[in-house]
Amino acid sequence: MNSAYLGNLAILTLANPAEAARRLLASIPPREVLWIALALVVVLNALAQSASTLVFPALDPSLNMPFEPVVQSLATSAGALALSIFAFLFVGRMLGGTASLDGIMVLMIWLQFLQILGQLIIFVVVLVMPAMFLMLVLAMSLYSLYISLHFVNQAHQFHSLGRSFVVILVSGLLAIPFVLMMTPSGPV
Repeated sequence: MNSAYLGNLAILTLANPAEAARRLLASIPPREVLWIALALVVVLNALAQSASTLVFPALDPSLNMPFEPVVQSLATSAGALALSIFAFLFVGRMLGGTASLDGIMVLMIWLQFLQILGQLIIFVVVLVMPAMFLMLVLAMSLYSLYISLHFVNQAHQFHSLGRSFVVILVSGLLAIPFVLMMTPSGPV
């Protein structure tokens, strides 16, 4: 894979997430590569989160975000990604899906890379236009959900975005207690 291929795949993911998912599922790398990619995306995500907790409050004091140490960001990012991968796999299978662990991994890792790229773009835009922060974060979150629906649908071969939505919803409900435990300002 070269940068031109990855760029084209990123554009395809934004334009036609179902087709991008089919292409990713058709060329799943060996599991060792997936675990290395997972570790890389966890590190990049933790660094992006730590940077945002330092920079965004300086731009807008109303965005009082508690600083999370990088080690804690790493653990939170790794736990959240692993939890989402296994939840999407098992909840999807309970609903009749046929996804493999490697298939879900490749799709979620790719989505994480795109979200990190989106965070970087938001970071640059917010430096120029701070008032755009919340709107951009909301737009990225909604579009990530749209892509996730198609990715889960293709991985499990549901032929139904409704079933994919149920997988994401149930997975999210199962994850809430774990996310609260991993949040430093959470109730636990």
